[in-house]
Amino acid sequence: MTPAASHKGHHRRTSSLWRPPTRPVLSNGAHLIREKAETSGRALKQLIPFSRWIFDRGPRTIEFRTIDPNNLPEAPPRYEQSNPKFATNRICTTKYSPLTFFPKNLFEQFHRLANVYFVFIVILNWEIGLYGRMLAPIPIVFVLAVTAIKDALEDYRRYKSDQKINHQTCRVWDSREKRYRKMFWKHILVGDFVHLSHDEIIPADMLLLRSSDPSGICYVETSNLDGETNLKQRVAIQAMAKYHSPTVPLEFSPENFNYKVIVEEPTEDLHRFEGRLEVPDGEPPLARENTLLSKNNVLLRGCMIKNTDFVEGLVIYAGSETKAMLNNSGTRYKRSSLEKLANWDIIWCVLILLILCLIGAVLSAVWVEQYKIPDQIPFLVQIFGVTGSNYPGRVDLWSEGWHNFLTFIIALQVMIPISLYVSIEIIKLGQIWLICNDSRLYYEKKDKKMECRALNIPEELGQIQYVMSDKTGTLTENQMIFRRCSVAGKDFGGMSVVSEESSAKPLKEGISRDRGLENLIITGLKNGESVTSTSPIVPLFLTMSICNTVVVNSKPHEDLMDEEGEIITSPLDKNKSQRDFGADKPKQQVHFAASDENQTPGRNTPDSLDSIELMEINTQETNDRNSLGSLKDVKEIETRFDEEEEKEIKEEKTEKKEETKTRRLPGILSKSPTSLLNLSSRLKNFTPFKRNSSKGTVSITSGESPPVLSFYDSESPDELALVEAAREYGVRLLKRHFDEIIVYTRTNSNQMRFKLLHTLAFDADRKRMSVIVREIRNNDSNREGPVVLLCKGADTTILPLLSEEFCTSEIGGDRVHMAQLHLSDYARQGLRTLCLVRKVLLEEEYQAWRAQHEEAELAVHGKEERIALSAASIEKDFELLGVTAIEDRLQDGVPECIQALREAGIQVWVLTGDKSETAINIAYSTRLFFDSMDLLNIQASGIRAVSDLIDLYLERTERRSTISTFGLVLNGPCLDCCFDPFNLDRFINLLKRCRSVLCCRSTPLQKAALVNLAKHHLKGKVLAIGDGANDVSMIQGADVGVGLSGQEGMQAVMASDYAMARFRFLAPLLLVHGHWCYNRLANTILYFFYKNAMFVFVIFWYQIFCGFSSQSNMDPFYLLVYNLLFTSVPPLLYGFLEQDASYDMLLENPAFYDAGRLGKKYKWYSFWLNMLDAVWQSAVVFWIAYGAYEHAKLDIWTLGTLQCAQLLLANSVHLALISQYWAWPLLLSLVGSIIFFCLFAAVYNLLPVWLITSMLNVADPPIMIFQRAVMMPRFWLVLLLSTVLCMTPRLTWIAIRNTYHPSRALVRRIETKEETQQSQSPTYSFNRERIEINNA
Repeated sequence: MTPAASHKGHHRRTSSLWRPPTRPVLSNGAHLIREKAETSGRALKQLIPFSRWIFDRGPRTIEFRTIDPNNLPEAPPRYEQSNPKFATNRICTTKYSPLTFFPKNLFEQFHRLANVYFVFIVILNWEIGLYGRMLAPIPIVFVLAVTAIKDALEDYRRYKSDQKINHQTCRVWDSREKRYRKMFWKHILVGDFVHLSHDEIIPADMLLLRSSDPSGICYVETSNLDGETNLKQRVAIQAMAKYHSPTVPLEFSPENFNYKVIVEEPTEDLHRFEGRLEVPDGEPPLARENTLLSKNNVLLRGCMIKNTDFVEGLVIYAGSETKAMLNNSGTRYKRSSLEKLANWDIIWCVLILLILCLIGAVLSAVWVEQYKIPDQIPFLVQIFGVTGSNYPGRVDLWSEGWHNFLTFIIALQVMIPISLYVSIEIIKLGQIWLICNDSRLYYEKKDKKMECRALNIPEELGQIQYVMSDKTGTLTENQMIFRRCSVAGKDFGGMSVVSEESSAKPLKEGISRDRGLENLIITGLKNGESVTSTSPIVPLFLTMSICNTVVVNSKPHEDLMDEEGEIITSPLDKNKSQRDFGADKPKQQVHFAASDENQTPGRNTPDSLDSIELMEINTQETNDRNSLGSLKDVKEIETRFDEEEEKEIKEEKTEKKEETKTRRLPGILSKSPTSLLNLSSRLKNFTPFKRNSSKGTVSITSGESPPVLSFYDSESPDELALVEAAREYGVRLLKRHFDEIIVYTRTNSNQMRFKLLHTLAFDADRKRMSVIVREIRNNDSNREGPVVLLCKGADTTILPLLSEEFCTSEIGGDRVHMAQLHLSDYARQGLRTLCLVRKVLLEEEYQAWRAQHEEAELAVHGKEERIALSAASIEKDFELLGVTAIEDRLQDGVPECIQALREAGIQVWVLTGDKSETAINIAYSTRLFFDSMDLLNIQASGIRAVSDLIDLYLERTERRSTISTFGLVLNGPCLDCCFDPFNLDRFINLLKRCRSVLCCRSTPLQKAALVNLAKHHLKGKVLAIGDGANDVSMIQGADVGVGLSGQEGMQAVMASDYAMARFRFLAPLLLVHGHWCYNRLANTILYFFYKNAMFVFVIFWYQIFCGFSSQSNMDPFYLLVYNLLFTSVPPLLYGFLEQDASYDMLLENPAFYDAGRLGKKYKWYSFWLNMLDAVWQSAVVFWIAYGAYEHAKLDIWTLGTLQCAQLLLANSVHLALISQYWAWPLLLSLVGSIIFFCLFAAVYNLLPVWLITSMLNVADPPIMIFQRAVMMPRFWLVLLLSTVLCMTPRLTWIAIRNTYHPSRALVRRIETKEETQQSQSPTYSFNRERIEINNA
């Protein structure tokens, strides 16, 4: 049971689901015709791109649409609402519908030339009649049907996903019942009013009308849309300002919204929106500024409501017209290198086929030329014509040759493996299913498993040569923990104070707190220091709390409207009289002294409690009773709260019990979030308490006490770490409004108020952010302090902006010098550093800059550039406050993963935006670099200086023969010089000699440039892995892109081919699944070529005895279904299950990855070796059978049945020989294929003569042929002898190779088997009395 759920107390009534009625079937259809006519142009333009030439004439302008709100008191049925021509909210990402599936799917399949080729064969056979006209289409129909079934299953999966989304629910205004009701997303219409709560996903693009925030502000998280997790602020439209008045807000109801909304037509641009409001006739007009709508007024579908109790909005775009759906690009398609090699080999198959057909046509003409009388020519279909010869009736050799050429194309059509493409697709789907369901790639903590977004490149995982990785969030956790800081020239940092006290649990494990620094902060706050004080200690921590975009909440968000649309009373308020244990007593005074609020450093006494302290005080004798309640009383009260809470949950019967109770520890931190929430609500009427000053405590006699807990939402984990660290040191960010910031200081229990004047947001160019504030002294707005600019950013950006006066002063110079030393020390420890500075502005200076900045913000053209220049003009002449150091911990298993990848021969490059010292330290921690490695550090400015360094390092690398001893370190500015044409070739040469590369201070474009360089100049397969939006460019540019679902949103995942939760999963993904996929698919493709070629060559050998007439000795039905039925299943199972090494063996021996990385399984000559093997085996099959029956009376169909059985047995044994892992499904399929052929042949030979004659166009149908053939002992002898002779060359080669040059996988398997046998063999231990046999 979640805290939010228990607090809201929602009712679970599913019967109140609002299901709007559909349009009657027999209703008037005129409106449908009108709606279709209005939208036909737009629909046609979407389907046919060139139709825009017809519909779009003249310059293109922004088109607008008018939306009428669905809030009429006497509302018509929803199917007759005022906005019928706009899309409904039902989404459909499927490619097909029941009506369009067959034509559209066939149209897509015939984009493949192989399918077109086989349709051509069918048409050709229809004219020539080599096979039965009804039988010839069977192969192509089978392939098209299997592919169609696969596509249908994939589309059905998309349909189920659509159904899941369409059947999510939200609350929509019902104008008839005048309340919100629960409704499916798919029933939402444009013009509807929607009510959403905190953490609820927005169902459609909406115009924000109302927010629970008094200022009309709400926050949204757009990670599902653009991958960014930072909270974006949205504002209710100005026309609704009267409902957000801080003085007398009006009650809002959708019935009060009497405006028409004019918005632009749907576009995919996420950052643009134009619209306005129109007032109906008779209504008072609105001011122009209140009618304009902007993108800040729009909530986009797929985003999530954050930091807001509830919002209400008007739907302006729904379903397929929302920006989220318009930006949905669908599944990406990539072609693997193995598939490209297979395409080249198919071209070779086509050439071989043409050569065989040409040879057959020429030799058939030679055969015919031997006969002078046409009636005497055996085998051939005679084509008579009149030529220039002496007598008519002579055969036209050219016509006969051309006819036989076309006939040979039909007879030898299986040379092109028709089933290869569909088999490859099925195998890849099976491999992807195995990858996605691998339990070792499942991250239980976040309940995330492997996700494959690209369905056609699993074999590329086995050929990776370069891994380009981001650092932050990819190699590290991206969960920042404050460790150290440099302030006033001193380094501070230590272990957590709480962790040293066994009586309490730390608020956040690992936050370093220094007692000496805490005492300095306490002293400064007691002395009244503020943000402008001379001492930098208190201003540093105030800057940590203020200079950020962290959003603060004092309690979880709650919405008094339940999911059914009912306004209900919270259980906390409903039973207030029962739960307020102080109702029948004099008033009590309570203070919350949790470890993050009132734990005063330096006092390790019982008075310094880490729990709630209660004190009973009689209202008439308050000043005489200032005694503290004991910790035992606290525990009794908390236990009472828990018992009452459980009792109420049972009475409500709306929530499940908590399965596991929170482990009880002393203090408030031991309580569950639910208990804390209930506790704070029950004590909300208590007055502040007064602590005993004799015990070193602070008194608060008036004013509002701060809330117990603060809930922070941050766009950056760095900012969150700084805010939490400042809170730990007693400087707590309490509230943040759009124009005010409140900081609570624990030492003197004071609330410091700051007026927020400007926020200069962080951007990649400035690499810093600033806030301009003015302190409000003594909570009196009339007593304002000076204007102060507070800034934080990277040291390379901030230090050059320090004022000369500060740097040249004695104190300032020492601070800068020591800060630089500490920066280097922190970087060597792998900590992330930020410099914090301030600048006190004169009033005249600020007012002049403010006018300039406001002018830039109102600029029509070049707005962003002018704002950047304005920020740069004020962000200078700083005074250094200090330096913070934050630890970003490595993910578990990262060093082992990188070590395994390096042992596999994969070069790992880390591309990060951090400074070089930090990145180098991380590189050593992750085993990217090691102590014996010689680092080549290119840190220079200018093309010539970089060129000299490259030459120097090239000379150094030439002195050593191995590349494993060199690592290269680059930074962003130097990288641009390396890409200069003057240095590029030598830089590439240097990269080839380095084992690992580390690039610091790199931008997203530089990351993409390095990926492109490795692909095209180093000729390697590149895998790019990252977790943030700044990694998208390199992920999309790599051969394989992997996205990590980390702390920086989902944009990297959405742009990737594979998505996973942890970096360590990369090792099993590549070394195990990549190796398997490549090995399986390479061998399967070669097996298909071998199998089909062998079948063709057997038919071609027979042409010697039939005058090259293209006649086949095999039954036509066997020819057409041999590859589709008899030999189709075993190769598929081989592609699913083949393993040359086990999972654990591949992880223990990364060097096995060489087979795919170097492409050993599929070389350019692999195809020709398999062709030679096919020629040999086909010769054995034909000539052994021919020799065995040379002098016997044997009909043609018996010979064909025997040879078909020989082919099937040889192909099955061949597949068993090349298989390294005899899985029982594979062996069962091999045996089952042979049995199936026998049963098929037996049944087929029993069919009626008229049926076979009509289907196959055979004058002499095969009746009882198989039954008579198997009765001959010679039949079985030929099968056995031909199979042995067929396999002899391959078996001999395998034996020689495994004896003298075995593969590493085979050697390791043998070693493992021997070790297992030795461990299981009995061992003998002797003593003086007896012999004991022990089984180890």
